[in-house]
Amino acid sequence: MAEGNLNGVKTTEENLVDGHIVVYKFQVHRLDVTKRTFCPLEYNAQCPTTPTLWEIELKYEPVPEDNGSYAFSIMLKRKDSSDHRVKASLFVTFHDVHRNYAFSPIASNRGGMVLDDELQGASDNILPEKLGEVVAVRVTIVIENCHQGTGWHCASSLNNEFLRSSDIHLLD
Repeated sequence: MAEGNLNGVKTTEENLVDGHIVVYKFQVHRLDVTKRTFCPLEYNAQCPTTPTLWEIELKYEPVPEDNGSYAFSIMLKRKDSSDHRVKASLFVTFHDVHRNYAFSPIASNRGGMVLDDELQGASDNILPEKLGEVVAVRVTIVIENCHQGTGWHCASSLNNEFLRSSDIHLLD
């Protein structure tokens, strides 16, 4: 497992039996009144069999036609040139000061991803008072099936219990 803290973003990486997981943790303050720009992130999965490179964009913005609500969106884009198809999953959670979900998480997955394929997810109709409760954002990216066709064992499903149980350490 590797950890880093670049520009206020805590990063944790781990190899899984069937792939790789990276978790980005942001601490935020008053998103309802402070314009926060999330710089695009880059994840370079240092897989010994199929290294992959990913660009991650997370943004939130007011919804003009919806009387003050906000929308969060995330985009995960594959940037390496390998023709090996992999599965990508993302899970984004928004936490209040008590480490509870402030509003519904964003979850999405897609198999067969190659160069320039995108995986997107969004949460909209977020009321400003709910946005103001958010103190931390956690982005989990899982890359699977990069060991397929090799001597490595591949599992076929994402362990959601692992993702949820690691939420407890959000602010650590």
